[in-house]
Amino acid sequence: MRFGIAGPISKDHIIVPIGEKMGKYGAVAYSASAMAKLLEGSTDQVICLSHLSAADFEAVSTLLRHPNINLSGLRILNNGTTEIELAYIDEKERRSRQINVMPPLTLAEMDLLSECEAVLLMPLNETDIPLECVQKLRNSSNAVIFLDAHGLVTGLSKTGERFRKTWTGAREWFTCIDILKMNENEASWVAGQPMEKYEEFAQFAASIVEFGLNACWITFGDQSSLISWRRENHIFWTSVPVVKGIGPVLETTGCGDASSAGFINTYMKTYHNPVASVILGNTMGSLKATFQETNTFPSRPEIRGVIGYHYREYLHTLLDDFLSRSQLIVHEMKGGRDIESFMYYPDGSSFGPGANHARDRGGQGTST
Repeated sequence: MRFGIAGPISKDHIIVPIGEKMGKYGAVAYSASAMAKLLEGSTDQVICLSHLSAADFEAVSTLLRHPNINLSGLRILNNGTTEIELAYIDEKERRSRQINVMPPLTLAEMDLLSECEAVLLMPLNETDIPLECVQKLRNSSNAVIFLDAHGLVTGLSKTGERFRKTWTGAREWFTCIDILKMNENEASWVAGQPMEKYEEFAQFAASIVEFGLNACWITFGDQSSLISWRRENHIFWTSVPVVKGIGPVLETTGCGDASSAGFINTYMKTYHNPVASVILGNTMGSLKATFQETNTFPSRPEIRGVIGYHYREYLHTLLDDFLSRSQLIVHEMKGGRDIESFMYYPDGSSFGPGANHARDRGGQGTST
């Protein structure tokens, strides 16, 4: 099986609260490293598509050298490396400033991913992966396309300060992707309106799926993730707990990138089981928080051990819920909702759960 990961391999300049500075390569580097660990012992490959400066190419190639990683998609360009300064206020909150922006991926470069069974799109800015590139991938490939919305709701000031903004082109992107991921803060910017109650997030995630996607995943930091998905003509949602107590939190940079790799790996290996995908996604994100390096994820047997220990009770309860059809854990979204979620745009237009944009690409069935 071939996985593709497209987006910047960022050169991060990190300042921790005590004032210590460190430098490392991140973003797609975290996703690729996590995926490679999950693919060890197989002939599966992950292809990295990114731009780098000549000065960073050798170091990144060395960092990502692994039998399951294909580096043929790394391109050397002038000023090609994305550079970001991250100043941590505490273990959760940070300020970021972009020093350099990666030149956009091109239509020709997307051909490298056309034979992949699944592709992770990991933009840090709206210019990293142009919409026309995603449209070409959609039209030329049968890949399951996973998008992290982070870069599409991130703008840059003239001084490089990164800030949240509304994702004005969301509808066009939704016609090209299968799975959308965002955190709780980004979800409000995707929606175009603030959301606070958990029910609002659940309704909004379901409305994204009803728009035509296979799944929508919203993360809440160290709290339970929310996943909504489609099975046949029904839309479901549930909360999946995160892993806690693995070890002290040393650095949260890269947790989201690692979790995305865990999700798509399981999604493809389990015939599109969304709950199992979130479980591995949550686990990979929690594991990343326990170390500062980019590529020191534990072995796959160790990862399975973490899941077995931390999710045993949840999985037993989930099975009971499925067999009894009580829907205490997995909930079906039905008509007559009390809360309607809409996406608003600057021109005042919106779409709601009733929009008829569903697409049949096959493979949308999932087991819970």
